[in-house]
Amino acid sequence: MTCAVGQDYWDTAYEDLPLAYSPGVVQFKELFDRYLTPGGTCFEVGCYPGSYLIYLGKRFDYTVSGIDATPFVLSRLPKHLAQHRVRVGRLYHGDFLAFEARRTYDLVCSFGFIEHFADFQEVIVRHIRLVKRPGTLVLACPNLRGIQYMLHRLLDPVNLQRHVLAAMDFARWEETLEASGMTVLYQGYYRTADFWVDTPRQGFLAKVAINSVRKIAQEVDSRTNWPNPLLSPYMISFSRKV
Repeated sequence: MTCAVGQDYWDTAYEDLPLAYSPGVVQFKELFDRYLTPGGTCFEVGCYPGSYLIYLGKRFDYTVSGIDATPFVLSRLPKHLAQHRVRVGRLYHGDFLAFEARRTYDLVCSFGFIEHFADFQEVIVRHIRLVKRPGTLVLACPNLRGIQYMLHRLLDPVNLQRHVLAAMDFARWEETLEASGMTVLYQGYYRTADFWVDTPRQGFLAKVAINSVRKIAQEVDSRTNWPNPLLSPYMISFSRKV
């Protein structure tokens, strides 16, 4: 399996990223409250820089574990988690696609991982193998289809190429989950609108356009709650191994 993003991109991005936790950066809180059960163990795929592990550990009293390909998962993250008094099981530095776990977990999750792989369905299956019976799997990724696709194509084309649009397909998620013995509890788009860029197009006009689109999207999002496939920034699925 080949990732659409080289690891050097992530390591460079994380090099100067200060580890600071704010609950405000964590999405999906109300859905977590609805579908997650407190206590037990949690494993996050692509867990650096740890914001979701901290939130889930503090809010639901999980013992948290995770894997990431960046070396910072071992050199920086343990201290960061300890500062927030989160119980840590084990953190792994390595390639998830070559990872052979010796145990399963009550909650397995990833937030922006599967959409970087053309063979994303096999990546989902690897998540499922880590889920305890009974246990919960949470899959989330950005929504870069619909109007979001056109905006990123115009204003953030390099970053768009780092994502596999075919992976942003609830029907294929559900097909893969149910074929592997999971029961889908919920799947849907999240929030009304937002716009973010990672490698923005350069130039004055592009900068003005990006700022304008972001302000309009955030204004719409603050006034309405209409999850939709055209403008919603995220998509998420909860499923259970029964």
